[in-house]
Amino acid sequence: MSAPSASAGGVPGDPTPLSTTLIENLSGAIQSFAPISRIHQHLCAVHLYADDMTRQVEAHHFCSHVNEDVRQCLIFDSPEPGARLIGVEYIIAEPIFLTLPDEEKPLWHSHEYEVKSGLLFLPGVPGTVELRDLEKVAKTYGKTFHFWQVDRGDELPLGIPNLMMALTGDGQLHKDLAQGPQSTGNDNQLKIRETLFSIRSRFFAYYRRE
Repeated sequence: MSAPSASAGGVPGDPTPLSTTLIENLSGAIQSFAPISRIHQHLCAVHLYADDMTRQVEAHHFCSHVNEDVRQCLIFDSPEPGARLIGVEYIIAEPIFLTLPDEEKPLWHSHEYEVKSGLLFLPGVPGTVELRDLEKVAKTYGKTFHFWQVDRGDELPLGIPNLMMALTGDGQLHKDLAQGPQSTGNDNQLKIRETLFSIRSRFFAYYRRE
């Protein structure tokens, strides 16, 4: 085998040859991908390292429902085809969270501020549909681990998994992330979100350049 080369995204390894692509296409036509095919939703947010909340990462969640009160999400560093799988998140409704042991609860984070501030959104989803689901998401908690520290330039997932948290108040979001991916909400939809949640969606929309 030749010496590893850096592929797109700085990941070491040789380019995928045609023979591998053909095998993948063949197996893809034969095999079932039932767990993956249940993914139905793309959420975009920002995660913070629990042990260093100055480190913040854009996180694209691709989620499926286990049931009405439990979701499970694969987290990528972008929504593009070559995105790196950097972590996982489990999302549970508040009534379930309240039943957890006291020593377990600190490992989970609330989504209330992310939703109410407009920082958690569903890219490409019409505002009225987005708000219908976000009303539920605002009353959930997430437990998140990242395996790949892309923010420090790691070419591979190194070290032990990192517990991640969410933004919980104004002034925490880094300016470089505040101009991240666009939400689909126009000014009217942001006004609706402000009325629904009594929050400052348009303020954050300005910093995200919506």
